[in-house]
Amino acid sequence: MSALDFSEFNGFDDKLWKQQIQMDLNGKDYNQALIWESPDGIAVQPFYTKNNTKVPSIPDLPDAWAHTTQIYMGDKNVVEQLIVQKLKQGIRSFHLVCDEPFEPAVVLNYFASYSSIQLILDCNFLNKTWLIELIEKAKGAKVALYLNQDPLHHLAKTGNWPTHPDNVFKPLHEILTQNSEISCLGVHAILYAESGASNVQQLAYGMAQANETLEQLSGYGPLPKSFSLNFSFGLGPNYFFEIAKLRAMRRLCPLLGRIHDIEIKCHITALPAQRFMTVYDFNNNLLRHTSAMMAGILGGANALCNLPYDHHYKKSHEFSQSLAENQLFILESEAFQDIDARVTNGAYYIEQLTEKLAEQALTLFKSIEASGGWLKAIKQGTLQRKIKEQHEKSVRALESLDAVVVGVNKYADATQKMQGQIELYPFQKMNPQKTLVAPIVARRLTQKFELQRLNDEKQA
Repeated sequence: MSALDFSEFNGFDDKLWKQQIQMDLNGKDYNQALIWESPDGIAVQPFYTKNNTKVPSIPDLPDAWAHTTQIYMGDKNVVEQLIVQKLKQGIRSFHLVCDEPFEPAVVLNYFASYSSIQLILDCNFLNKTWLIELIEKAKGAKVALYLNQDPLHHLAKTGNWPTHPDNVFKPLHEILTQNSEISCLGVHAILYAESGASNVQQLAYGMAQANETLEQLSGYGPLPKSFSLNFSFGLGPNYFFEIAKLRAMRRLCPLLGRIHDIEIKCHITALPAQRFMTVYDFNNNLLRHTSAMMAGILGGANALCNLPYDHHYKKSHEFSQSLAENQLFILESEAFQDIDARVTNGAYYIEQLTEKLAEQALTLFKSIEASGGWLKAIKQGTLQRKIKEQHEKSVRALESLDAVVVGVNKYADATQKMQGQIELYPFQKMNPQKTLVAPIVARRLTQKFELQRLNDEKQA
């Protein structure tokens, strides 16, 4: 087959295209009619070309993504049953949520007959002895381990340190320096998404949190010359922006290494942000999650962990769990089997969004650092206030119909009743406690509207 010959066509001229568009608008203003501003303050153009787009390389884009399942490490018998079941289904990556230590030898034994196992841990505690034992057992079992130790996330989420502040970073420094090949440190940027932060805020606050961790660790001695940080991100339904957000994080991460004269590799675990899940018209959550997971793949997430569509208001049950797994199986085997994040390289719209998000996030990050850093900002309540303001701005957009959530503020099924179907409390919890700092509070976007509907159901 001969090469395509486009010599008969004129070169692409942005001005000519804009003139043609202006004529087609029949007198309407080009800027007002076609350019819209995102919640991040980015002016989105009607078209992008190579003439106005930078196409820098994105470091550390993975060749493949891991289908990851989330398991809460509670009842031992239930945990064993779930792990064995998922292994039989072909899953080799597990996101383990732990409120207390488990027996490393017992759990790792479940994977003894399998290869290429990956364990990503979210531990709501800090126990040096247990972590060292887990690391040693994982090395022996040849299991890839991502410990995700993030005491600053614990402080931000609960308002308190996981243990006495003097006993937080010293043991982490010892573990990191002795096990630099293990991804010991995590940055739970997902908390910012869950609480209402914009994409720029999620990136900047995640960067500032990571930098604060590295600063604190450096106080106990030199850091390893190379290691990995595992960022966890919550993904929403704004497809192209979510793709660009993850790509922007990979652009920004090496800058952290330059600050500390080390090499930092970026590992990303992506989950659907519960902020965007709805109680009413809940089947739409399946569509939202599919869009979020596709964005995670094209954005360059290393691990994708889907959640059930009713995760926020129902206790775990097999039907919704199976649907969540099958969504990833379908993406894995039918849509994205031979496609990785590099497919978006050179897509002008995505490249522009990546560049804008990275630029604005870097500016905000520098502002936080110039004001004293992440820890000072959260002690003063600056981050909490900024995120709350962004959340309230998003709610006002729903109220004015400038933003739409299908099934909630538009196309709502007025006959649907949810009273009596809610098993878990899906709204912002009001339980004031004395804490060192004000916690960053998770808030679902549509909770105000859904609370009103539930109250109306009770009074009907």
